[in-house]
Amino acid sequence: MSRVASLLLLPALLAAATPKVLSPGAAVQRQVERFNAHDLEGYLALFADDLEVADLPASPWGTRNKAWLREVYAERFKAEPDLRASTEAQMVSGTFVIETERIRGRAGQAGPLDVVVVYQVKDGKISRMWELRD
Repeated sequence: MSRVASLLLLPALLAAATPKVLSPGAAVQRQVERFNAHDLEGYLALFADDLEVADLPASPWGTRNKAWLREVYAERFKAEPDLRASTEAQMVSGTFVIETERIRGRAGQAGPLDVVVVYQVKDGKISRMWELRD
């Protein structure tokens, strides 16, 4: 390949090699996809190491973290092979994503669970997650 052709291809090669930071909406959508695939490592990779998880109104067990998420979903993905989530509605505002989600395939539950989840995404990773349900 000629030197000129190599120089012309360099920007394209660099762009392809540079990892892209997911937008807040894309990061949340990707975690739903990884959840549905029961891909624990792919799912967890979309969360920041210093993740904060909480329920609103506040639950008696307080704020949880990424280690908690790993423990809970490692078990659930094994025990509930039909566990799936669907995004019913999504709103994005800056670093925040608010979703209405429907969870199906929960062991021992006849119907779906509808929840509202608020995510905060920084640098392509979910850093905070609040779940609202009755």
